[in-house]
Amino acid sequence: MTQTFVAFVPGALLAFVTALAAVGLFVPRLRRFALRIHAVQEGGGPHGRGRRNHVGAVPNIGGIAILGGFLLALLVGSVVAPALIDPYRVQLLAIALGAALMALVGFIDDMWEVPVAMRLASQAVAAGILVVNGVDIGFVTNYFGPGHYLFIPDLASVLVTLVWVVGFTNAFNFIDGIDGLSSGIAAISSMSLLAVAMQFADRGAAVLLLASLAGAALGFLRHNFSPAKIIMGDSGAYLLGYVLAAVSVLGALKVTAVVTVVAPILVLALPVVNITQVTVRRLRRGSSPAEAANDHIHDLLRERSGSNRTTVIALWVATLGLGLVGMMLSDTPPVLTFVTLLLTVVMIAGVSMLRLAEVRRERQEPAA
Repeated sequence: MTQTFVAFVPGALLAFVTALAAVGLFVPRLRRFALRIHAVQEGGGPHGRGRRNHVGAVPNIGGIAILGGFLLALLVGSVVAPALIDPYRVQLLAIALGAALMALVGFIDDMWEVPVAMRLASQAVAAGILVVNGVDIGFVTNYFGPGHYLFIPDLASVLVTLVWVVGFTNAFNFIDGIDGLSSGIAAISSMSLLAVAMQFADRGAAVLLLASLAGAALGFLRHNFSPAKIIMGDSGAYLLGYVLAAVSVLGALKVTAVVTVVAPILVLALPVVNITQVTVRRLRRGSSPAEAANDHIHDLLRERSGSNRTTVIALWVATLGLGLVGMMLSDTPPVLTFVTLLLTVVMIAGVSMLRLAEVRRERQEPAA
């Protein structure tokens, strides 16, 4: 494991830093462009049965910056460390293509609102891109009987993969409700899954994808922590949810999971729990699960805590705890687990403090 880990570090670090720096540079330019074309979301206004909780008109197409940094990091990592992506070149390209499609659909939805049926259809197409290129749930780990794996029939494999990818893409979109929440969850989840992937020699593609995604999410959090200068919108939420779902079923991670999960499903559990309780709650009152309302986990916690930041930090801690359990169940070495947790906390805290320092400077400027 040590040799494999050391071999992955340079390529993963390069991809991470590239995505972090690129998104950090892209966001201010994208923000100015968004204001110019009036790609903004008005805070405090009605949203379905609920209300938006941010203040003022905030640019809402931040997912475009996330996509740019993510794809640039994949390109740089693939060129500089080509061994990382063998033998999953085709699958990596499929995930990148699907991610770009999801960001595009999300961007159109942010600008002009796409009907629910069309959104689901496009998500199914993006999931189908994965299936036809070999990114599918073809087997599950057998913990209770003889043999290591239980193989799933082809048709069932396709259906399960489509349901998982489309379902989690929407689940991640549902958790995007408070400044900094979803970008932080994406960074924490990516780092936890990255630790799992780095243990094995044939998981370079997953390492590259997760390092790029973690860097892109942290780069965006630098501008997205409360009070956000920009929000990711559906373009970012669809992108992040899709890539996390796709990497969790990529062959490089399958051997750690039940239905390709245990580690992945625990790490990604918070969005799944949220969309489940929201769906049940809305069906009970006779409304559509797709109709927006302030009944998400983060909405309920915010009502109790009275603070957006407290709510976000609490849910980050919960995600970090789930990541810890996921790493432990996938037999991640204790040292690697500790280093991952430490780095994740330090980086999340670091970019958040940079944003808070910026807010303090902005508030002092008029008085100067």
